[in-house]
Amino acid sequence: MIFSIYIINKAGGLVYNKDYSEGLSKLTSNEYLVLAGTFHGVHAITSKISPVPGSSGIEMLETDTFRIHCFQTLTGTKFLLVADPHQSSIDHTMRKIYETYSDYCVKNPFQNPEMPIRSEQFDVHLLKLVKSVGGLVTSSSNMSYQVNNNVGTGSGTHMQNQTGAPSSLPPTLPNIASTGLGA
Repeated sequence: MIFSIYIINKAGGLVYNKDYSEGLSKLTSNEYLVLAGTFHGVHAITSKISPVPGSSGIEMLETDTFRIHCFQTLTGTKFLLVADPHQSSIDHTMRKIYETYSDYCVKNPFQNPEMPIRSEQFDVHLLKLVKSVGGLVTSSSNMSYQVNNNVGTGSGTHMQNQTGAPSSLPPTLPNIASTGLGA
């Protein structure tokens, strides 16, 4: 199962985060930003101290209860995937996350790569991807899904399926990278 996805820009700033498990501890906005900055710094240091010349830094951090997988693009953007240690096909999943990012963020002329990602289409397709790899952990399947990426308002928009009816997708935590540092 996939617990969380984070996207960190080349300067170490958190531009996207989404939690896909209801059982995760709630982090504050500042804690998410510290997490991204700390990983960015550790990633840079490990690339320098590696005994292998040309190392790109940490690719996986493993514990008993989870793994953090990191994929860094040629532009320096890092994709972090927090998953169960027994989750299969992580490399394939990371490539699909990057493809989704490329399709809905990089190709968007209004999206600056250094700014928070505010794309409902990106959220929707990422959720479909997580569900397709069996990575969604929920306690109830009859809750409505909200995308929380309205800057400053704190309100989300309800997603609808193709027939126009509200979808039965599970709720997720707000994307603090998009909403800023507000309370």
